[in-house]
Amino acid sequence: MLHRALMAVFALALLSLLSACASTLQANMDFDEKYDFTQVKTIAILPVDRTSVSNIVVSDLQVDRINAAITEELTGKGYVVTSDRATADVWLTWHLVTEQRTDVRTYDGLSYYNCWRCGPAVSDVSVRQYTQGTFIVDMIDPLRNQSVWRSIIQSELKPQPEGDKAAERRKKAATAVFAGFPPN
Repeated sequence: MLHRALMAVFALALLSLLSACASTLQANMDFDEKYDFTQVKTIAILPVDRTSVSNIVVSDLQVDRINAAITEELTGKGYVVTSDRATADVWLTWHLVTEQRTDVRTYDGLSYYNCWRCGPAVSDVSVRQYTQGTFIVDMIDPLRNQSVWRSIIQSELKPQPEGDKAAERRKKAATAVFAGFPPN
């Protein structure tokens, strides 16, 4: 009985530790302190620049899904999202930059089955290829044609089919990007 209770406490502690270590998306934000964000009511999402090399990997379907996640987050904050640039208080544009990265790790240890020349010490090398994604969102003042707010998140991109998990990741990314909008 005591053994089961100790195992349950250990499992709960391990679960708490793992959930505390789970990575969350953190946005890096910058903005023009002189700009009056209280006047922003309507936001126009500009079309994605298809000539940019970094955006070629994003399909039209993915662009629509990302725009929908952005629209949902902004309307949830009380903004009106439009496609009409002329009536918008600010323009929104976004970019997705991808980069192939390599993670190399070495682990030193002892071998139980050493050869007569090598000795007991061994090294193990682990090499992992992954894609780092950087999602950049800019709010542009149409009068000055200058960025007045920028938010950037970085994350390891995981190949996954479209579905509930992908929609959940887009929603989390949109929430993280706009967590600091409007700035106080």
